[in-house]
Amino acid sequence: MHNPLLVFGPLALAVLALASVFSRASEARPAAPATNLRAADTKLKDSDHKRVGKAMGECIAAYLAREGRREAEAALRKAIEKKWKKAAKGSEPLSLTEDLGASLYHARNYSKARGVKKGKIAGFEVPVEFYGEDFVAEYELWAPSKYKAKQGPYPLIICLPGSTATPKEHLEERWHSSEVRDACILVALHMPPKEEHWGSLGVRGDPENAGGMGMLLSVFGDVGERFAVDVNRIFLVGEGPGGAEAAMRIGNSFPDRFAGVICISGDAADLAPDNFCNLPLFFAGGGSKATEFAGLTEKAGGLAAEVAPDATEADIWSWIGANPRRSNPERVVLLAGAPFPNKAYWIEIPPSDGTQVARLEAVADRDSNTITVTAKGITSLTIYYNDLIVDLDKPVKVILNGLTNEDLIPRNFNTMMDQIYKSRSDPGKIYTAVKSYDVPAAADDGDAQGGSD
Repeated sequence: MHNPLLVFGPLALAVLALASVFSRASEARPAAPATNLRAADTKLKDSDHKRVGKAMGECIAAYLAREGRREAEAALRKAIEKKWKKAAKGSEPLSLTEDLGASLYHARNYSKARGVKKGKIAGFEVPVEFYGEDFVAEYELWAPSKYKAKQGPYPLIICLPGSTATPKEHLEERWHSSEVRDACILVALHMPPKEEHWGSLGVRGDPENAGGMGMLLSVFGDVGERFAVDVNRIFLVGEGPGGAEAAMRIGNSFPDRFAGVICISGDAADLAPDNFCNLPLFFAGGGSKATEFAGLTEKAGGLAAEVAPDATEADIWSWIGANPRRSNPERVVLLAGAPFPNKAYWIEIPPSDGTQVARLEAVADRDSNTITVTAKGITSLTIYYNDLIVDLDKPVKVILNGLTNEDLIPRNFNTMMDQIYKSRSDPGKIYTAVKSYDVPAAADDGDAQGGSD
């Protein structure tokens, strides 16, 4: 069984993954992109984070072993209470969201990871049983020659090279500057047989119809087992028409897992801009569809999509530096798919069957401690809370299609751990409270009753 820190989420795939990592600067290697995890907002020392992180790791190990979980969680509670109460300054220790995230990064000891190869392109493979008992996803990986886990975490650029080059050729020819190679981890996938499945989950139990989405998410887990990857600086790159479209489709399905999507020599996919509200795009050499999509994202109030026909590797690296993941955004837009995406950042809806449009827009205003949701085709939703989104010391007002719910939402240790075990939390977005709500019908959906549970 895999470490839940590396599981991508509760999808049809039982084991899909992302590395568990936390952003902090390192002066021992060339400058890497900035992060939006504000280290200045942590209240405790790195040694405190390591101590609590070790206890978190023991909880995860007990959860996986199905033995000793109660004792491990009791020890973690004690570790948090020991010093964190004073740092919380009258609030609860679980209000220290950034410190919890910093600790979660240390739940895994990356310095003891095996199979770490440095300063050269090396091939790896990872089993993906979803597509068949013997099916493996293959990928090529470059790690800096001076890579050291203790100097991490490192940005990750994961590439879908399409049919224009082999994965190894892509890494050699596209990413050759020392500025990039000395500062980040580069991965290139061997794509599945059929291009039509590159950006989808594919067909379960059918190796010939394997999906690039499932393969990519599984590769995340394998990379995360080996390397200290920064969860707030994971960038998805697609090259050529097929690779670019696949990258956009995967980003559209999991917008909160990536910092940005980069399309090289490929046009925009035929997608709505909604799920790219907080997921920026960079088109290096895109055509008319890229320009059109950039206009749509701007019109929808999302982050700017940049179109740069003559972009160089240096331009792409500079853009990466300016765009860390928006981990806890104030505004979330979700256009549901069937069955996913059904979650983005701190809000989730039940999986859709695709028979009607299911869309929501949610805005969190921490100053007024209010979350306002406008939804269509949705009857219920779940909000994941932390103290970066709202102040959980005060009542939280949630307005759903005009219907107001106001509650004091308590932080809860067991809830926090459940979100870690289920991989809904990561070091950049850790949740300490969860609440589900019924959603009244929008004006054009008919009448319905709303409320919460």
